[in-house]
Amino acid sequence: MRGYTYSTDRRLPERMLLELADALAMQLHERLGTRVYMLQRSDIVELVAPFIDDLTVEDQRSVAWIVWHLFQDAFELEMEDE
Repeated sequence: MRGYTYSTDRRLPERMLLELADALAMQLHERLGTRVYMLQRSDIVELVAPFIDDLTVEDQRSVAWIVWHLFQDAFELEMEDE
């Protein structure tokens, strides 16, 4: 994330990728609410791209996948509660 401690020219450790993805997922959920559950992975790539453009391409892909999976998991949990 621009100006954040995750910027590097090497791959990030998995723990940092998970922390970053979690922070981005929380921000997206705060802005979009439950509509995030309907986002395609390509939508997520587009939405998070400006915040992770200082990461390696591999890490950018990983973060987008992790965010997408977080939303899928959250949706499943929400459906179980109903």
